[in-house]
Amino acid sequence: MPYTTNVRLRLFTTFFLIYFNITYIPIEGHVGFGIGRIIICSISIAFMLTYSLKLSKAMIIGIIYLLYQYLSAGFHPESWRWSTLLFSTAFVLSYISIYNFIVIEKVFSIEYFLKICKWVMMAYFVVCIVQQALIVIGIAYLPLVNMMLPLGRGLGCQSLALEPSHFARIMLVFYYAYIKCSEYIRGEGPFTLNELFSGEHKWITIRFLWMMLTMGSGTAFICLIFISLYFVRKHNWYYMIPILAICYSLIQASGIEALDRATSTIEATRTLDAETVRETDSSASARITPILNSLNADFTSFDTWFGKGIDAGLAMGLNRTMFDDYGVIFYIITLIFNFSCAYNIFSLGTILMFIGIGGGSGGNIYYAWALMMIMTCVKYFYENRYNPDIYEEEEDNDEKECEEIAINTKSTNA
Repeated sequence: MPYTTNVRLRLFTTFFLIYFNITYIPIEGHVGFGIGRIIICSISIAFMLTYSLKLSKAMIIGIIYLLYQYLSAGFHPESWRWSTLLFSTAFVLSYISIYNFIVIEKVFSIEYFLKICKWVMMAYFVVCIVQQALIVIGIAYLPLVNMMLPLGRGLGCQSLALEPSHFARIMLVFYYAYIKCSEYIRGEGPFTLNELFSGEHKWITIRFLWMMLTMGSGTAFICLIFISLYFVRKHNWYYMIPILAICYSLIQASGIEALDRATSTIEATRTLDAETVRETDSSASARITPILNSLNADFTSFDTWFGKGIDAGLAMGLNRTMFDDYGVIFYIITLIFNFSCAYNIFSLGTILMFIGIGGGSGGNIYYAWALMMIMTCVKYFYENRYNPDIYEEEEDNDEKECEEIAINTKSTNA
């Protein structure tokens, strides 16, 4: 591919990943998917058709995903809704385009991707601080800086996300991507906690913790509990587990509302009883009870395997499972999609995916697809961690561009 085309794709992919992982509510609206995202999805698909219409794992599985989704929805024509299916098509095709740009066209070096992670986290931090300063002086509504509703959570804010729980998920995945890719660069295995509080990682870690601890989201504390598993290894599990247990007990005794919600939800989830989770935290139950209900689904039913129709899960209310709409077979396809393109099975990222804080395919939730794209980058750099090309610096690219211009000039003169 000509170098100028590669630069064009790199700039677009950069813009897409940043834009898709922020939500400026005055543009995107209160559902998080407005005209801005519709336009950028359309452009990404057009770019793929023009520059990277190439067979890839994402394209093969994505097409199977969409064909089966349409087939399953067709079993229940009474619930057919074009808007739902077209949104799903846009998400899948956009993901395929970004996957192809990253994996096939190789538009990112690992150093460049780390810059994106730092840019996004810094942008969230700056807006977070601005919003918290405004809250302190008594201003709770200012659309210019993405403050649309008084949250009533002390310093709690949403920064550049639709809501605090989205803010937590996005910062978790970007920080996880940052430490994993930094780990691949140094080639010495996982970081220690002390290393992340020193050197170039120090302020990134401090900013991350400030956001997670002050945003006022119970999801943020669940994210922190699970990211702490990064430090549990074969050689230290026998003392890390007690330390985490002690921290967990201190959290329970702290009296902080968001912390109490997080730990109470974890305690309730351990019972595997959906009703207990609902009684503990109605908000968290919306994400957790479908998982628990799925364990007790009727696997002898045709509808369990092939679905009950679009938005059947919404009609099921608190009794919904993870595969009401399109069935178990579709759920299996989503897992194949996730593990083939975005997640290493035996990784912390897989845990984050299953508990609903790491993104992934399987629904029409914009941030889930956005985070899946970030995890795709992590998987790509993991699989190519011994490939020196992914460490290529921008200076080398500039030299290539100069060489290409020189060649083109000679050809023209000739």
